Amino acid sequence: MLATWIGNQADDAFSVAWHSDAAAVSGKSVTNIRSNIYLSPVLWYLRIQVIAAKDLAPADKNRKPEANIKAVLGNLVLRTTVSKDKNPNPTWNEEVMFVAAEPFDDHLILSVEDKMGANKEVCLGRSVIPLHQVEKRLIPQGIGAQCINLEKYVAEGEEKTEVKFASRLHLRIFLDGLYHVFDEPTYDSSDLRATSSKLRPEKIGVLELGILKAEGLLPPKSKDGRGTTNAYCVA
Repeated sequence: MLATWIGNQADDAFSVAWHSDAAAVSGKSVTNIRSNIYLSPVLWYLRIQVIAAKDLAPADKNRKPEANIKAVLGNLVLRTTVSKDKNPNPTWNEEVMFVAAEPFDDHLILSVEDKMGANKEVCLGRSVIPLHQVEKRLIPQGIGAQCINLEKYVAEGEEKTEVKFASRLHLRIFLDGLYHVFDEPTYDSSDLRATSSKLRPEKIGVLELGILKAEGLLPPKSKDGRGTTNAYCVA
């Protein structure tokens, strides 16, 4: 089996590598000799530290709002607790955290929800943030807080129109590269480095490893009445 390529396994030449015709291969073994590409995207912690909201416009002016923050990324939904401040300027000082993968094509949706009852909430404003615009923390340093505008929509007939008056959300949001995001079992992890490349130790050399053979393997399955194994090595 031979392939020549420059770069990594995502290149075209690697995906078409095939077994040499010099050795016969049965039909059942064809899938075991085909080259495989294992995609392992770079993962980041997406941290949202919600501080406060300003100038909320409650749906019902005769009651005090019970506001909480709803964060949506893909199919995941996280919430803060209901703020103890029952006024248009509630505070939280809470953090929610997601795991995001490069190349950051998703959008983060933040909304302020007013809890009207057991199963009823009203959106007081929301903001859609593209992940590729979120600041990255690559070295141990503080990230500044910011205020983002919250858009609010009202129904007019069958259409929704944007209200020009916008509340604001005071928060701190960043992609944290100071830690390693585990995507493997912790007891058998192949990589423990931080996400940020600036925190990784410099390379001191190149290690070349040649795997010659393995002996004494116990066959885990049988074929034509004989024990067989499809062994491969992982370095």
